[in-house]
Amino acid sequence: MILDLSQQKQVEKFKDYSQHLLQGLKKVDIKEIKDTRTSRQNAALHLYFTMISQELNELGMEFQYFGVKGQQLSLRYSPDIVKDYFWRPIQQTLFDIKSTTKLNSTQINEIVDVISKFFAEKGVHLLFPSMESLTEKEK
Repeated sequence: MILDLSQQKQVEKFKDYSQHLLQGLKKVDIKEIKDTRTSRQNAALHLYFTMISQELNELGMEFQYFGVKGQQLSLRYSPDIVKDYFWRPIQQTLFDIKSTTKLNSTQINEIVDVISKFFAEKGVHLLFPSMESLTEKEK
């Protein structure tokens, strides 16, 4: 059962149900649901990684990887490279959060602002995907 305790009617339901559980000495698992991103925001986030990787590839840039026995490899950018080497380090620095699934909307917006500013200074303007920006792109 999920109850929104910001609504008085739900608070009353919570109190009644809690009383019922106490009377029966039941075991319970209480979990606070944080304001994490929605499935639409998740899809937009991964689309954003794709848009950034495509833009970098179109600019002729390549990702330099030094992880194979000290050898340097040049790779085309991918959404996963953008997520792991651009997004995640900013996320960890700003919020000390490792997983993107733990971010809320406000935190996502702050990271987008950092990345947008970085690219804007290089003459590349990237908008975080939204219904408005996708509609505008089609025109």
